[in-house]
Amino acid sequence: MGQTAPFDLSLLYRYGIIDLMEDSYTTRPVVGRLIALDFRPARPLTLLGPAWAALCGAVASGALTLSSQTLFVLILLLLLCDALLGAWRALWLHADWRTAFARNRASAQVWLTPSEYEPSAFFRRVTWNVSRQVHFARSAVWPLIDSEIIGMMIAGVVALCLAVVLGLAPTILTALALVLALIEGQVGAARGAELRALFEIALPWLIGQSAFGYFSGLALVFILLFTLAYRALLGVASARQSRWLVWSNVTQLGVVFLLIVSSAPVGAGVVGLGLLAQMLWQVRYRVDRDGGTYAQRVQSYMLVGMLVTGLSLWL
Repeated sequence: MGQTAPFDLSLLYRYGIIDLMEDSYTTRPVVGRLIALDFRPARPLTLLGPAWAALCGAVASGALTLSSQTLFVLILLLLLCDALLGAWRALWLHADWRTAFARNRASAQVWLTPSEYEPSAFFRRVTWNVSRQVHFARSAVWPLIDSEIIGMMIAGVVALCLAVVLGLAPTILTALALVLALIEGQVGAARGAELRALFEIALPWLIGQSAFGYFSGLALVFILLFTLAYRALLGVASARQSRWLVWSNVTQLGVVFLLIVSSAPVGAGVVGLGLLAQMLWQVRYRVDRDGGTYAQRVQSYMLVGMLVTGLSLWL
């Protein structure tokens, strides 16, 4: 019989097998932090969103002053409404951990319970039930530890903690925002556009205004109108339906009318001019049918309109 040739270890280095084994160890540190935090720009097409709505709410409160405390509350407010609540919604809507859990649950070997009750085998039955639950957790739940569900939970807990610092009303509104995001994930992005508008415009504005301790019935009407205008912009950008242009025009006309009634003619003039510019861009939209480009073109008018309305409520 012939002798077997000795195995050449250099082949492992030549084909990169040793490098892959070493990389698998270096990706997980031996010691160090338990939680990795990653912040990066979301790069949306427009600046319209929770951060701007929260800023407008803070302006509308009339309590902004040149002090370190005001700056601290404003930073916490923007971090809460934009980064943390946005992370909660994004991880719930766009992550694949739910399908992964269903797949792991289907593949987990869960044994059936005994059909007959045997008092003499009580200890054995309890041991079997415990081992089944441990096996299920190890097969279906434990693989999700490295998934987005953990990041979502951390974002939710930190968001509630920041809201508690801001006050009772922001805490209640933050909890409502967390629930709305969960409902939107269940109904789907297409049918949940109204919930998204509430989540990204109405609630951040309310949180920003309540964080500085000011509310008014007139402010609630303005918030509703701008939320509807934002929903209309979402419809134009995604569904490319011209009927949302009518909704956008009508809601902003309502803002102009309320500003006139509330003795803010300058603000009404600024918002009215912005609406006129949007109507001119709508002619271009009806030709090219590019909703994303239309949203980029008219964003500045809506941004200025929201800010001017907040200043009108302040002054």
